[in-house]
Amino acid sequence: MQKYNSIPNIVFDFGGVLLNINTDQAVKSFKEIGLTDIDVVKKEYQTNGLFDRLEKGIINADQFRLEIREHIIGKVTDEQIDAAWNSMLLDLPYERLEMLEKLKKNHRIFLLSNTNIIHWEAYMGMIKNLHGVCLSDFFENDYYSHNMGLRKPDPQIYTTLLKKEGLIASETLFIDDMMVNTDAAKSVGMKAHYLNLEKGETILDLF
Repeated sequence: MQKYNSIPNIVFDFGGVLLNINTDQAVKSFKEIGLTDIDVVKKEYQTNGLFDRLEKGIINADQFRLEIREHIIGKVTDEQIDAAWNSMLLDLPYERLEMLEKLKKNHRIFLLSNTNIIHWEAYMGMIKNLHGVCLSDFFENDYYSHNMGLRKPDPQIYTTLLKKEGLIASETLFIDDMMVNTDAAKSVGMKAHYLNLEKGETILDLF
């Protein structure tokens, strides 16, 4: 397997690459609180759908909860909605943080994540509670879709990061567990690695 220690700039995706996630768990949890049409989750994740708008910061957490309630039978609290939505967030093994700390010595490293305010607050708190550290401290800068108003695989999200950080695309590696996102990074001249989780590949294999 190819190693990437010689590339000066590395941009990491978060969910699936550093943070273990299980999107099926969120679907199961939403079912348990009364979301009967699970296809709505898939549909609303498309462009201009509910989850897409949340991850671009077009709507806030309260607006998201209001809209998701339209698809749920019965009354549910904000806490139940958040718990179902956050149930896909599993854990961040400490050895991955150790890897980032080691890479910082010889590389410029960044985070580029499609995420949303509800998930962001949940995993930031989880990492602080479990490991006693702040995730942002492991990166030169961390970029989140809900703050940028952009979402992968929009090519502009990559060019925005490159421009802000003064990075040369051909000297910058992007790592993601979705091929559509790595293909988009390649389209703007970046190097990219698709992390194939189905084949058991992990981020620790690359460095």
